Amino acid sequence: MIEAMTTLHSKKPIDEHLERVYGAATTNDLSSAYAGWAQDYDADVASMGYRFPALAAAMLARHLTKRDAAILDVGAGTGLVGSWLHDLGYTNLTATDFSPEMLKEAQTRGVYAQAKVGDLLKRLPFPDDAFEAVIAVGVFTQGHVSVEGLEEVLRVAQSGAVVVVPLMVDSWERLGFQAQAEAWEASGRWQRLDQTPWSAPMPNAADHKQDLGAVFVWRMA
Repeated sequence: MIEAMTTLHSKKPIDEHLERVYGAATTNDLSSAYAGWAQDYDADVASMGYRFPALAAAMLARHLTKRDAAILDVGAGTGLVGSWLHDLGYTNLTATDFSPEMLKEAQTRGVYAQAKVGDLLKRLPFPDDAFEAVIAVGVFTQGHVSVEGLEEVLRVAQSGAVVVVPLMVDSWERLGFQAQAEAWEASGRWQRLDQTPWSAPMPNAADHKQDLGAVFVWRMA
């Protein structure tokens, strides 16, 4: 019983961080939540077995063989995705995140050619058609960026660019992502290349171990 209580207690701060980021009602709330989590974020998500960064990087590598391709890591956070991509041999990485505190942590990894603060629901600080691939992990989910943010992802992606977006099943089915993605597929705006099976991206999380997610890959027309 003491061991169980200790384990539960050790997970409580992580769950509180998750509640704050998932429950954020405004961009300021979300920014504040991540500012307070930045220094502990990597260790906390590692303890939850967070798999999306590695899976998303692997899915991008499957469909993008050009190692010096210009890649935008949207919602880069502390740079977990960039670290994986760097290990896979990608050399032209750009990071953007709305949280300066998280982005500062990302820059300490030394894997990004540039890093800029940006907001998907406004306008990212990049020109149209700037990137050969865009990857957005942990971005399009509850309390974060709505489906409208996908338009900005597509704006900065070149024709033929690979777009990698992990989504939780609730976001996919209930927040409009499935409808929007399939509408663009039907219209020919992009083509779905790949999708992982639905599985638990945080299998060790106390309150989210049963949540399901998948990584989607599209190619721009």
